[in-house]
Amino acid sequence: MKRANLLQPRHLVIEQAPIPAPTPGEVRIAVRACGVCGTDIHAYLGKHPLIVCPIVPGHEFSGVIDALGADADASDLRVGMPVVVEPSLTCGKCEPCRTGRYNICDSLRVLGCQATGAQAEYITVPAAKIIPMHDGMTFEQGALVEPTAVAVHALRRAPIHQADRVLIAGAGTIGLQVLQVARALGASTTIVTDVVEKKLELARQLGATYTINSRTQSLSDFLRAQFGKSSAVDVALECVGVEQTMRQCVEACKKGGQIVVVGVFEQDAPVRLSAVQDRELDVLGTLMYMRRDFVKARDLIASGQVQTEPLITRRAPLDELPQVMEAILADPSTNIKSMIHIH
Repeated sequence: MKRANLLQPRHLVIEQAPIPAPTPGEVRIAVRACGVCGTDIHAYLGKHPLIVCPIVPGHEFSGVIDALGADADASDLRVGMPVVVEPSLTCGKCEPCRTGRYNICDSLRVLGCQATGAQAEYITVPAAKIIPMHDGMTFEQGALVEPTAVAVHALRRAPIHQADRVLIAGAGTIGLQVLQVARALGASTTIVTDVVEKKLELARQLGATYTINSRTQSLSDFLRAQFGKSSAVDVALECVGVEQTMRQCVEACKKGGQIVVVGVFEQDAPVRLSAVQDRELDVLGTLMYMRRDFVKARDLIASGQVQTEPLITRRAPLDELPQVMEAILADPSTNIKSMIHIH
């Protein structure tokens, strides 16, 4: 079979490898679609602190069950079933796992990060991580269940209500999925910030109430003009992982508001803790998702409440993955989601 392999920073090859056989409790997936995530790009550049190359990348994917290992055939799974896969591999023994928070497992590994990923023709995964797709879903929709599940989990951390004003800092894939999930869950007012006008245009297309280009417009001035004060939002979700957007979220939250840190920070960012203390703000971390988030994300996409087609910037076969990586790096401002088609 063909698979992508990161051998060293900025070096990715498409190599031949044996087709993996499922072990007891596993299934083999013939991969159909796999998205390229920012995590994959960081690994490609050798800058991801938790990924050691060589590794086969790819954790947002869909496909068809190709073979069942022993014991896996006792489940409701069957060969030929279109599925998505929750890519987290957990120990089941540590305190987070025992208390129902396996997404922060002490020994957490992720397909495509610390275990072989899905930028390949075939991948074997635990049967327990399989989630069947709904009838009528496309494989591209299936591949985008994973980033949508990130958004669902983030909004579980700070549940929203119909009257909530929600700030989404960053209009990349995750920010746009947070926007759509927030609207599906009842947010009445959504405000999206970014520095790329094309991304803000897409946010408007996906239903954002307001969009702010942080390069040309002050968020504080906008909130003061629109709502009478600069600290006016109920929930702020940081979806970039940089100091500027974290600062935006703190400044924009009203007293008693909540901030959810969704973006992955490459370095520590100073936070104005005097505002956190004085306004009694909740600052919440969020990591990945759990099965219920995956199921909710799948259902939101299948029902049309979350769109995926507008997010796809480019499509390419597996053989062209190295060129796709370089194209993203050459012009990251125009990329939302690159999709690799396999088989």
